[in-house]
Amino acid sequence: MRLIDKLLLRDLIGPFINGLAMFTILVFSVAFLPQAMDALLQGAGVGIVLKLILLMIPEVITQTLPMAMLLSGLLGFGRLSGDSEAVAIFASGISFPRAARTVVVGGALVSLVAFVWNDVVVPPCKLEFVKSRQQLASKVMKSDRPLDYPIRNNDGNIDKYVTIAGFDAPTHSLKDVTIIQYSRDEKRRGEIEAELFCKRAVAKDLKAINDWAYYDGRLTVFTPDNVTGAVNDVSVTLFAELKSSPQSLSPGRSFVDVMGSDITDPSALNFRDLRKEVLQDRKQGRIVEARGKEVNLYGKIALPLAGVIFGLLGAALGCNTQRGGSKTVGFGMAVFIVFLYYVFYRSMWVVGQNGGMPPILASFLADIVGMVIATALAVKASR
Repeated sequence: MRLIDKLLLRDLIGPFINGLAMFTILVFSVAFLPQAMDALLQGAGVGIVLKLILLMIPEVITQTLPMAMLLSGLLGFGRLSGDSEAVAIFASGISFPRAARTVVVGGALVSLVAFVWNDVVVPPCKLEFVKSRQQLASKVMKSDRPLDYPIRNNDGNIDKYVTIAGFDAPTHSLKDVTIIQYSRDEKRRGEIEAELFCKRAVAKDLKAINDWAYYDGRLTVFTPDNVTGAVNDVSVTLFAELKSSPQSLSPGRSFVDVMGSDITDPSALNFRDLRKEVLQDRKQGRIVEARGKEVNLYGKIALPLAGVIFGLLGAALGCNTQRGGSKTVGFGMAVFIVFLYYVFYRSMWVVGQNGGMPPILASFLADIVGMVIATALAVKASR
């Protein structure tokens, strides 16, 4: 390793470690700490909450590794610029691209580590997090957050669609439940066959799928004409209590699984398994679901790749900043850049999920824009 590489590496390691710690605390405090406090307020034990916190941290680290690389390049090259060491380096005939090689190689290494970490460490932690969250939810949690999900048959077609206004774990009940049963007749695919609405659905067995009782609702059955197929008979039954549905209308999941519906996440799958789901969805004609998962699939590469881009961007900004700037200024600038990147990334993620652009472009567009800006600043620094 040449002397210039040793000098730059020494200036990059310290800010990288500090940045990783600071950004991890910042992201965790904003995104996950309120969930932990909410669980404590709802009566969860300290032990289970601490377990959930530990299981959240690996996913946070995946996001903060590229952020730390940005702060490392920004403060490292900012210090060189502030102490006029950058002037000495360039005067000795070493160009900015040669000086920035260390941070680019370091960024590539961080990106690789972030990808492997996200693919090997995060999925089992996320699965255990979901499992622990479900166990906690089945005992003490309440929620007014709406849930909805389809129930598919063996052919991949939607058999039922369920919407729920919330749940109450202590009473094992779901609130304002609507269950729509679609026709199983190939000629009437997509047509509603029956609908059940109730103010409250209570699970008799927490792990059973169809063992539910329904209260204060109505059951509507649509009967088509055998010849024309037109619906000419609509039967509406009001009930105070319905111990079982004659149309096999149920939430289609156990009470524990229903509460886990809003905390499933693509990060619980590694790259290979998520890719298999994308191919399976496309094979079965579920294009909308496949498109959404494909955006997440490419995101598993795009987010770690930001480590290289952030490293080069930080180095270029550090050299372009007059007299470097203090650590506080550098940290503030890093937070601002990260904020802009993730706002743009999430915006494109939503556009890709909704089919506004190809999934691969939606995932990588933030990286492409970031690389263009970093390259332009690097060219300016070279001059």
